[in-house]
Amino acid sequence: MASKFLQHAKQTGIYWLARRLPTCKEIAPVMSESLERRLSARERVVLKLHLLVCEFCVRYLDQIILMHRALRARTAQLDEPPATPATSLPPAARERLKRALTNSRTEELGTERDRQD
Repeated sequence: MASKFLQHAKQTGIYWLARRLPTCKEIAPVMSESLERRLSARERVVLKLHLLVCEFCVRYLDQIILMHRALRARTAQLDEPPATPATSLPPAARERLKRALTNSRTEELGTERDRQD
């Protein structure tokens, strides 16, 4: 049974070219790699020829380019420091927190002394 790639090539009259090119399954990793590294001249030519005859891979390449861009944008956002650090408190709030912790600790110590007596 012929692949969709070859079936489409037969319908469009470019079967002779499609038979000499890698299948969609073989070219998919090359498409992914093209987003991460510079392809060799041979790889670029083979990929371009395949894309000329295969509308399915054109769609697939568009989809992985879109995902790649979205992931890069999200990664860039995660790498940026927040506009206002979430760990910093206003001085007044910091003092209230210190007092509350000190009072809480003092009460705990008082309760422990009562138990010992």
